[in-house]
Amino acid sequence: MKNYLAILLVLLLGSCLDDSVPELTEEQKDEQLVLTVPNDFSWSNISGVGIAVDIKLAGSATTTLDNTVIELYDEDDVLLDALAVIDGAVEFNVRIPAATGTLKLKSVAADYTMEISADENSVVLNVPSVQASKFARIDTDNDGVFDAFDSNPGDANVAINITPKQLGGDLKSAQAQASSVASYVIFEDLWPSKGDYDFNDLVSKTTFSWTRGKSNYVEEISGVCSVEWIGAGLELGLGFELFEMKGTNLYYLDDVIAEIEGASEDNTVRNGFIVFNRVQNVGLNEVTFTLKIKDKEFKEFVCIPYLFRTTKPEQQVRPFGTPPTQAQSMAMFNTYDDASPRTWSWNAGSKFKYPLQDEEAFYRTKENHPWGIEFITKNKFKPSSENRTILKSYPKFRDWAESGGKNSQDWYDNPAE
Repeated sequence: MKNYLAILLVLLLGSCLDDSVPELTEEQKDEQLVLTVPNDFSWSNISGVGIAVDIKLAGSATTTLDNTVIELYDEDDVLLDALAVIDGAVEFNVRIPAATGTLKLKSVAADYTMEISADENSVVLNVPSVQASKFARIDTDNDGVFDAFDSNPGDANVAINITPKQLGGDLKSAQAQASSVASYVIFEDLWPSKGDYDFNDLVSKTTFSWTRGKSNYVEEISGVCSVEWIGAGLELGLGFELFEMKGTNLYYLDDVIAEIEGASEDNTVRNGFIVFNRVQNVGLNEVTFTLKIKDKEFKEFVCIPYLFRTTKPEQQVRPFGTPPTQAQSMAMFNTYDDASPRTWSWNAGSKFKYPLQDEEAFYRTKENHPWGIEFITKNKFKPSSENRTILKSYPKFRDWAESGGKNSQDWYDNPAE
């Protein structure tokens, strides 16, 4: 009987430890207290930009380049997106690091590149000339992209591929380029209580690729999600919520996912999908997934992550300023250390500016501190070691936070030596 009671006590103690809040060191408490950030700081290094591009030929408006492809690159020549020209214009909507200074527009047909400022939202791409003899104006599958620039000339649902995989090809078109931009998210998992600010309870990296069909509509989205670090004792899962994106605005969609491979549908979140339900089952490995999209639903998108407790999926954490999913227990907001609103609407077609700021922001403390931070980088991020705050692991983090994101925007690329 004594042995039985001893075993039961150990099990109960282990269960308590899983949900307990660890004691913080005095140094960690002091660092939290002196980290003072502006009330309107969104804790984001990501800028959502919309760029309307009117295309001219030798200074005059033209439709000569219709059915060809315009590509958008960052300042390091990494492909961000590619669109078919329709009625002499294209409109890009992308997310880029806030520190990005310049972007590049390229007309594949004219082999012409123009550099633009990353904060421009309306530009004219003045192509000096087009040598039509370089390509035939043939569109076999009638998807709005000439065969010479089409990823699959025989399939109307596959016009342009934006993918990390090098596919090769004679033309330097979208399908022959590589996109290596990765989105990282780092979490504290004890919401709505504060954690130890090492932001290493779960660190994940995700790279997305997508396929465009007729009229630039997204037909398929694929992703590779890798678990970079597990510092949590809790059992945690990771999901994503799909939105339409236009600049800094995100839009709720109707049910647009037709099929999911490699992940599972979240039946409690419209357009939500779960990459894994328990991170301990995944370990420091990759999960690949593909979403097939219903026909002609949206042209630009973003997938925003949500962390959840495996045994309490209604208890979630999201990057600062992200609205809750439909599965989140709203009664948990404004309890313990959380200072979020307690109401939200998920109506299809409604929009919001992302990320939300000030008192409208969710997943924030009274001091305007976060539980989750998302950023984009081409470099490998090194997670904080256990019991070492991110202020020690990344010396530029304090300057970035206390300046409201104006300074040290590349803090995540500069770990302590």
